[in-house]
Amino acid sequence: MAAAAILALSGTAWAQIDNFDSGSDAAWQKSTTATYPSTFSFVPDMFGGKAYRLQAGVPTTSDTAGQVNMARAVAVRTDRTYTDTFYVAADLVGWETNAYSSTNEAVIGLMARASNVTVPDQMQGVMLLTHWNQYDNGMRGTAQIYALLFGGGYLIPGAQGNFTIARGHSYRMVFAGTNTVLTASFYDLEDLTRPLLTFVCDDSYAPGYFPTSGYSGLVALGYRSASAVNPTTADATFDNFVAAQYPPSGVTSLATTHGLTGAPQVVNRLPVSYANFYSAAGGISFNATTLTTTNAIDTSKIQLLLNGVDVSSSLNISGPATNAAVTFSGLASNCYYEASIILQDVLGRKATNAWTFDTFSETFLTSSGAKNIECEEYDFSNGQFINDPIVSGYITNYGPGVNVGNANAYVDQYGTAGVDFFDWDGGSHSIENEFRSNDPVGTQNGSAEYQSALGGGIQTWRGYDTLRQKYLAAQPDGSLVECGVERTEGQEWLNYTRIFDKNNYYNVYLRHGSAALQTLSLDQIGPEPSTNNLGTFSCVNAFTRSNFRYVPLLDNSGKKAMINLSSTNVLRLTISSPHTGAVKQGLWLNYLALVPAEPQVYSSAEANGVYTPETKMLVDTGTRRLTIPQSGTARYYRIGWKSAVKITGISLSGNNVVLSYQ
Repeated sequence: MAAAAILALSGTAWAQIDNFDSGSDAAWQKSTTATYPSTFSFVPDMFGGKAYRLQAGVPTTSDTAGQVNMARAVAVRTDRTYTDTFYVAADLVGWETNAYSSTNEAVIGLMARASNVTVPDQMQGVMLLTHWNQYDNGMRGTAQIYALLFGGGYLIPGAQGNFTIARGHSYRMVFAGTNTVLTASFYDLEDLTRPLLTFVCDDSYAPGYFPTSGYSGLVALGYRSASAVNPTTADATFDNFVAAQYPPSGVTSLATTHGLTGAPQVVNRLPVSYANFYSAAGGISFNATTLTTTNAIDTSKIQLLLNGVDVSSSLNISGPATNAAVTFSGLASNCYYEASIILQDVLGRKATNAWTFDTFSETFLTSSGAKNIECEEYDFSNGQFINDPIVSGYITNYGPGVNVGNANAYVDQYGTAGVDFFDWDGGSHSIENEFRSNDPVGTQNGSAEYQSALGGGIQTWRGYDTLRQKYLAAQPDGSLVECGVERTEGQEWLNYTRIFDKNNYYNVYLRHGSAALQTLSLDQIGPEPSTNNLGTFSCVNAFTRSNFRYVPLLDNSGKKAMINLSSTNVLRLTISSPHTGAVKQGLWLNYLALVPAEPQVYSSAEANGVYTPETKMLVDTGTRRLTIPQSGTARYYRIGWKSAVKITGISLSGNNVVLSYQ
């Protein structure tokens, strides 16, 4: 594709498309001046082509009004002006290629309605940005919609929230406007079926401050001013740029197209990303497509991996190679899945679609062999607890309550600092005390993610996890929403005392949302100083705290921990990450699900050798089958469980070993 191709898109006559493979940016107007040094270059991309790198150096201006003296590297396409309606998108594939710097708080992303790019004190536009290193070492930041006027003399907020891009991932940023309404979306480039985040603002509250027409392009800005002790630069790499009046067609409203025309892509996939309580009977289905009639998918190379196990041999593939229909019917009930689809086109270009979902049922999670612990229902009054609490909470902060004041409910119980919890804050915070109003532990109905400046005021948006039946039963109109623990920091902990049936063995899952990479430990607390570590939860950065998911408790060998609890036990959930800004307020904790433990497979190359756990495995307790990747030409297996287990059969399926047991 030519670097400055013109392509017809649905709903618009023409658009600007650039995959940068030509190595030329002649079609771009750039911001470089003597006062604002910047460099624009080309680097290799994942498909063997090129990507576009913007580097902004320290400015030499002494003007400190607003953010006029912030470093900047801006490139826009001037071959079309967009007014009422615009659409601009690009892949963010790299940033700050050197080591993390706590002084570099660059803001990078997309610009629309831009003008005067080459006039330092007159540059303006509306921007979708990620402030990737706002708090600490590039691990916690924000996403923003801002207007820039007079070269940075004014920065007008439209919307902002705590959203953090993760190193090692690439993202598709999408920015669109219709009159005064601006919409922003971030996608993980490995999952274009559903945005990690979509947020909207209306700029009509600030008439005259948000530009109404201009060009579209890319931006990398240094956040701190040049007069700061540590002036910042900016460094970002983009690929597969498109600007148009309307979005491209070919995918559902939540999804977006791959920025590289003809690249392999997964569309129409079920289950959706982060699906909760998905029925295993629904299986997996998707279309493997290039969204063209010319380039084809190599259907012999379609792969599906579930929890690290390649189950591609069980796929059913039909239809044309440009849009193949693929199904898989081997899901098991009451399981947690990490899934990946790998596609390859006939040109050899690969693309991965990765997501997580579960097939748990509420019936299973509340069965006699399981135990659910709501994270906001921690101990109170020096170790007091309620073993089987009734549903309680507030419909809104200090609004109508459900079972408030009931002795069998946890809502508004007083926790004792240093005994029932440890929290760095000394007192409760308004809006973040919606379940335990007197405690410094943050509790909130849903996850408050961003604030928008709408109508001159501030509107807070919240995300909510799946509303379980017990909450609907307590408040049938659905207004009693899930509450969780938030405003977290490293080293904080919560104690949960519960009574367990005799000799139950559990696997444990933490339902949560995380906007930072961090770990939590689960410990069994006995008489001082007795502590028994049960395992670790490793929370991945899902960009926001509103992308809710399970994470399993793992032992130090990397397999699912199997814990044995009887009678009364105190469990302590600790955020074991260091107490730094990198993880501060990056978690929303929903509940701990302790479920009947699954069998675990151990293997060895020799019958009397050392047996190590298989950490990649599919478990179907309904059919009593365990599927693990084949390893070598000869392998010996053992199954460990809560009681004696006998291997009744062994077979091969594709490149996997299937063990039957009883």
